[in-house]
Amino acid sequence: YACAVHNGLQKVDLDLSGGMDIEQQFVGQILLPHAERLDQANNIKVELPHVCYEETHKRIHKIVEHCSGEVAGNGKIALLGGIQINTPFEQEDYFLPLGFELQCNEGKLIDKFEEAFLDGAEIMA
Repeated sequence: YACAVHNGLQKVDLDLSGGMDIEQQFVGQILLPHAERLDQANNIKVELPHVCYEETHKRIHKIVEHCSGEVAGNGKIALLGGIQINTPFEQEDYFLPLGFELQCNEGKLIDKFEEAFLDGAEIMA
């Protein structure tokens, strides 16, 4: 959808009320700002889940920022994010971890995966 709009093959459809698959329409809308990136990707099947992860990451952080004060006492919030890689039925699925953060109930970052577990080593993506 996003690439089709970017290339002028389809018009932007902002009406989310009449669709049969509201979730798919919503995903299409959040991908629009990334249409050029997706269109120019060497492999859109690799790039697309990364874009979706980045957009989800932003939204999750907004939710945590808004609600972190509801965590009682000295409570902490762990955020683990990545890309689920589905495989054929006879194979095990994979999970590509891309972020692991620990935040306090004031919404402040306590630690990051890279710093806590890899001691500064680079994460292979």
